[in-house]
Amino acid sequence: MPLNYKVFQHSYIGFNGTSTLFYGAQDAILIDACFTLSDAHRLAAGLLETRKNIIHIYISHFHPDHHFGLVVLQYAFPNAKIVALPSVVKDIIYTSDEKIHLWGDMYGKDVPDRVVFPSPLWGGKLQVEGYDIEFSDDWDGDSANNTMIWCPSLRVACGTDIVYNDAHVWTAESDLARRNKWRACLNRLKEMNPRVVIPGHCAPEKLHLEDTSGIDFTLKYLDVYDEVLPKAKTGDELVEMVEKFFPGMKAIDFGLHWQARLMFPNSCSDKLTKLPGIFVAPSGEYQGEAPRN
Repeated sequence: MPLNYKVFQHSYIGFNGTSTLFYGAQDAILIDACFTLSDAHRLAAGLLETRKNIIHIYISHFHPDHHFGLVVLQYAFPNAKIVALPSVVKDIIYTSDEKIHLWGDMYGKDVPDRVVFPSPLWGGKLQVEGYDIEFSDDWDGDSANNTMIWCPSLRVACGTDIVYNDAHVWTAESDLARRNKWRACLNRLKEMNPRVVIPGHCAPEKLHLEDTSGIDFTLKYLDVYDEVLPKAKTGDELVEMVEKFFPGMKAIDFGLHWQARLMFPNSCSDKLTKLPGIFVAPSGEYQGEAPRN
């Protein structure tokens, strides 16, 4: 049987993230978990319905919306080996404890109280029934050191947090120099000549698209953001300017409002969604709002 793939999308409060299952006649590899435990249970149910033997779960980078759900998946699929590239394992180890406590203030029991750490994957490659899945790190996206996942037999790439589609892009962890590296990575992905690029975050209506449109969307968003950011004097102005280019787009509260508050902490109106405690209260005290459904 030729290799195939299936994409699962998570809830809005889970930031509309994606997980991808590459599968053959019997075996499968899952790319990325999810953020909330409720999403993880839904993901586990969908995976169980495939009747596939999940041999590996691969984690692309350290952001918790890609690995917190491992607590559920580890229980549902005890024989699956949970892995990540060594640099990603290191990133998760160094960042996870604080994130567990601070996101817990916001989401309560819908996030885990412990972290499942992946084992290091040496060599950058796994196989599903003879088909290669390749992993490379040091790709810039909405954070440093994302993984690009590449299935050469299908010419399918999982863009993780390097590629978005029709959803506000998280730029808050990057400056102009890093966003230029991000652009270079997007163009590098184009040069791989993929048939399909699966975005790490996207509007639900874009999920069915088997194309590479997320690359150009993300490039356009970065260009717009860097054009309007120097002109904005307040957080509300930044939101208004970006919305002129992308009216009615998904993830405006956590994707754009939060960023506006980070960029302009003293000049945002109450119309903008408040920052979650993880950004504004290092002590762990919750001072923010959850994304709105």
